[in-house]
Amino acid sequence: MKGRRVEMEKWPEIGRIKPGLKELWYRGKLELLDRRPKLAIVGSRRMSSYGATMIEKWMPELVANRVIIVSGFMYGVDQKAHKECLANGGDTIGVFGWGIDRPAAEMDVKLEQAIEERGLLLSEYPGPIEAALFMFPARNRIVAGISDAVMVVEAAEKSGSLITADWAVRMGKPLLALPGNLTSRISRGTNWLISADRAQMVTEVSDVLATLGLARKKERQSVLTDPILELLQTEPKMIDEIVGIMRMSVGEVMGKLSEWELAGIVVCRAGRYFIK
Repeated sequence: MKGRRVEMEKWPEIGRIKPGLKELWYRGKLELLDRRPKLAIVGSRRMSSYGATMIEKWMPELVANRVIIVSGFMYGVDQKAHKECLANGGDTIGVFGWGIDRPAAEMDVKLEQAIEERGLLLSEYPGPIEAALFMFPARNRIVAGISDAVMVVEAAEKSGSLITADWAVRMGKPLLALPGNLTSRISRGTNWLISADRAQMVTEVSDVLATLGLARKKERQSVLTDPILELLQTEPKMIDEIVGIMRMSVGEVMGKLSEWELAGIVVCRAGRYFIK
């Protein structure tokens, strides 16, 4: 569908974004603006396998906790966050640095269509306006402004992601950073955020959930003593992975998982089981 104008007075959080927006355009499920919590995941366009792995590892539990993922639709960390969120059955918001109706590049068509159908696309620019350099820093303030927290996965020293991080600090939003390899250029920005005490270091998805007010209860964790549950606390697993690691039959594993799923202890997303 063609982009539609957002009635911004209905969303006070949009009005608090500075510099203010003259208008905002959308395609998709506008009701996602009402949902919380929202986590912005931003980072390098030259994403490493480490950054991709951490997004893949943490996304199932973020989605299970109904966290809406916000990002800027650029290749690298942005698009990886959008794709993993959708793959796990979650909701995601993409913020464009160009006109809301600008035709997508061939390689981006499927992702754009998927987000429009299942999530939300936003832009402060109407119609098919092409991108200009000044639009991306401006876009970043929207990414930070509509989110409850911002997490930087990988960023070089002069990465645009640090602009988003700066907007988060200005707006009083929690800023999180994933520590990276000290020899990696695309980790220098995130490591600086941590060492300069600009961002909270996150090393587990529970750190992110706690920031969003979704921390697991220690009392509940203490009773998860079954070896399978202990395995799932490490990272989400598919049934065949659990069977291989635990050396149990498929029927035995499925029986336990079904019981725990009914009890609300585990949840399955995209074929992977993890602690709810």
